[in-house]
Amino acid sequence: MKRYKLYGAVCAVAGLAQSPAFALENGTSSYPSGIMTVMSGLLGGPGTYIYSYNKFEDMTSLRDGGGNSSPQGANGGVQAHALRAVHVFETPTILGGNIAIQGAVPYVDGTLHLPSFGLSGGGRGLGDPLFGVLVGWASPHYFQTVELDIVAPWGSYDKTRLFNPGNNVTSLYLAYAFTWMPLQQLELSSKINLNYSSVNAATQYQSGVQLTADYGVNYHINQNWLVGVGGYLNTQLNDDKINGQSAFGDGHRTNELTMGPQVGYATQKWGAVLHWQHQIYARNAAYGNTLWLNAYIKF
Repeated sequence: MKRYKLYGAVCAVAGLAQSPAFALENGTSSYPSGIMTVMSGLLGGPGTYIYSYNKFEDMTSLRDGGGNSSPQGANGGVQAHALRAVHVFETPTILGGNIAIQGAVPYVDGTLHLPSFGLSGGGRGLGDPLFGVLVGWASPHYFQTVELDIVAPWGSYDKTRLFNPGNNVTSLYLAYAFTWMPLQQLELSSKINLNYSSVNAATQYQSGVQLTADYGVNYHINQNWLVGVGGYLNTQLNDDKINGQSAFGDGHRTNELTMGPQVGYATQKWGAVLHWQHQIYARNAAYGNTLWLNAYIKF
């Protein structure tokens, strides 16, 4: 069980460098999709953890509801870096599960280019911070965590900018994460997240409720190394709205699927995971590639 605890700490329940908010908003979410792909259901043992999350995203196009590039030639990039602190309590417990609290603050630097409209712009600054509560349970072959978080609209935002580090909305999300070890070295993990966003007071735009499932299939080579594949599936359950009406006539619902390789290394006190994810399917979303480099240290 020692090996599982090490890797669970690397990517224990998320909240950090968030997705960008564009001027058109386009169903953006405060949840950093694709980050929980290694030992997703395992909450680390009692103690304090500091995490560093680093995201490098290359957006080669924006896709409409039919999967076509729209507007033509649109592209951009995002660098996001976040620090997250988690404290897991030894007592009290809930039905045998350990309780934890967390907080995270991201810094986001991004650009967006819309050459067909003659528009180009960027923004950098602090993103929206996250605060949350978690409860985790562990057994020899199955680990699970439930999480409730709030993302506050405190990040840098200006409705006249093409790209914003913050979303200017309050977001709530409820998540269930699990890790199943059907074989000693084989890991199947997922974090399933339901995200609700309030109305953006500056634009009267409200993104629909999003259901995101991060996933990972990993092979633990030994107590320190793992390799695998991971990504996320994202779908929107109801329409985006502007002034209470369906946005752009069709509700502008987001659907995405990503996949890519990952490798991780960990000791009892620190560890890191490198992920690369390629956008396989994108509707009303950005299309491109993302590289994640995440690390932790336990005190």
